[in-house]
Amino acid sequence: MNGSHNSLCILNCITGERSKFEGGTFVIGAGPQSDLKVNSPQCPQVLCKVTKTGDNMDFQFSCPVLVNGSETTFFRSMPGEEHTMTGAGQLLAFKYSPQPGPWMALGNDNSWFVYNSEQHDWNGPFGPEFLKTWLGQFSTNARKRLVLIPNGMEQMGFYVHDTTEILKIPAPMTPPAEKTAWFDRYSSAPDEPAAPAPSRYSDPATEAAEVNSEYGEFTCPICWFKFDRGDAMNIAVHNSLRGDPMLGDEAMQRFHATRFNDRGQALDAMGLSTSDLACPHCRRKLPPGFLDLPHHIFSIVGAPSSGKSYYLSVLIKILQSTLFQNFGITFRDADPSENVILTQMKTQLYSSSSPEDAFLAKTDLEGALYETLPRQGRKVRLPKPFIFKLSHPAIPDNGFSMVFYDNAGEHFEPTRNSADSPGAQHIAVASGIFFLFDPLHNTEFRAMMKGVTDPQIKTHRIDQQDVILAETEVRIKSLLGMDSRQRVSTPLAVMVGKYDTWATLLGDEPLLQVIEDGVVRLDYIKSNSTRVRNLMVRICPSIVANAEAISSNVCYFAVSPLGSSPVEFLDREGTPRIGPDPKLLNPQHVEAPTLWVLAQATPEMIPSTSAI
Repeated sequence: MNGSHNSLCILNCITGERSKFEGGTFVIGAGPQSDLKVNSPQCPQVLCKVTKTGDNMDFQFSCPVLVNGSETTFFRSMPGEEHTMTGAGQLLAFKYSPQPGPWMALGNDNSWFVYNSEQHDWNGPFGPEFLKTWLGQFSTNARKRLVLIPNGMEQMGFYVHDTTEILKIPAPMTPPAEKTAWFDRYSSAPDEPAAPAPSRYSDPATEAAEVNSEYGEFTCPICWFKFDRGDAMNIAVHNSLRGDPMLGDEAMQRFHATRFNDRGQALDAMGLSTSDLACPHCRRKLPPGFLDLPHHIFSIVGAPSSGKSYYLSVLIKILQSTLFQNFGITFRDADPSENVILTQMKTQLYSSSSPEDAFLAKTDLEGALYETLPRQGRKVRLPKPFIFKLSHPAIPDNGFSMVFYDNAGEHFEPTRNSADSPGAQHIAVASGIFFLFDPLHNTEFRAMMKGVTDPQIKTHRIDQQDVILAETEVRIKSLLGMDSRQRVSTPLAVMVGKYDTWATLLGDEPLLQVIEDGVVRLDYIKSNSTRVRNLMVRICPSIVANAEAISSNVCYFAVSPLGSSPVEFLDREGTPRIGPDPKLLNPQHVEAPTLWVLAQATPEMIPSTSAI
């Protein structure tokens, strides 16, 4: 045949015996002359005769049976269809396919998949004995949402209540009263049976279709969709539960818990307790304690090679000391294993002895700072979040988390804003937006910087920084459904970087320090902002115009993450590079924009004066 004609593929789901039928008559029953012999006390000598009529297969049963969950003694199958039969103590599956080879190659495999028609979750494959154990964890109402799919079938399965007696599935569990809220997910719908399952190879967009992505108590820090507490998924622990339908064969299965131990911890299908949670949309693991603290996303926007990685590395280092010394706030990793890349960048910058060692490579769109995850039915590259917890021992209930990303600059360019490349969409849900302007990319700024020897001034790049700000405006308003004339109230910090190279353009008077006696001086921040803004209006008015078209809450900062000019060197491959000299690191005003945003987002934690 070689798969060139349609064949009827037949499976005895109890024994795993598989057959195929191509023409004539095929007999299923307990009799010795049966083409597929089945044994059970209830099975007649001839249970079913299958006859091929043209392209159709006609099934005639000698007693009433359930076909696809409905009672009948006759049905007709056409090419491409799947059907299941329950009756006479038997479970049979039929697949009318042009490719019987893969079916027959499964041999005597009688393993099962379980499809949850409410949550669109696939679990398995399970052997017959483990299937019974696994189903034993579910209540009666929860079982109404489950469909059993024999291995090899893709569209049609069995309702659990039709197979309970034949497979000897144990009686359903009854959840304790204190846990009934978790079972409401499975028992709130009407009592009619679940619909047949779609193919487990279908578009993964349907996997999270029932969780509203626009409303909810929480915003996922990875895909930026919203969800409620009860929508969060658990992550299986037992190694046999590896293989998630949306994340792939190597990922542990995501599931909604239906049973718990005495400590209230969710149990996976093998009975192991799990504390890890996942987003119901992208299924990526959420940080520990994610549901316990509010989160504030800080979006750093900037052109390629503007210095965002250096800025973020220095900022994290400075915040750890500044917040504790001035406000008694502990700033620590929410998930050290997930923050390891940023920790390595910070350590590399501060612990190196030479520019070669301190050099941070440009963030790559496909690099280690990104991961491939499902989002709106597509597999896309999303930036990994770096999450930090902030807490004060005197006011523990006011703790919160800060989320940062190290985006490649290309993600902010107009050509990158598409459903396939949504990596910068966190700007629409951010508590603060930080635009890092590189004056050494700007022709007008460079013309005014007489006598500057910074090697970066020798390189000439196309300056699109005003275009990136304009694109930021378009994205935010589009994602939020705003009129183009409206402005957000989200704090927007315009950070003019590499302050050490252009400080003389602000005059001889130094910038005011923004922390005084344990208080953020918003009046000093406003005074500094006015000076920087006036300079930008003279040199780069388009930056000011675009920034103030985005937000009604804009502030301007002069910052220098390195505090000194980088140096030129050859890397180990002999490639010319420009990198910081770690012996000359002297950051200037790096934390000021973050303190300005925190004073507005969390005033109970960051005391401040009122701006004049």
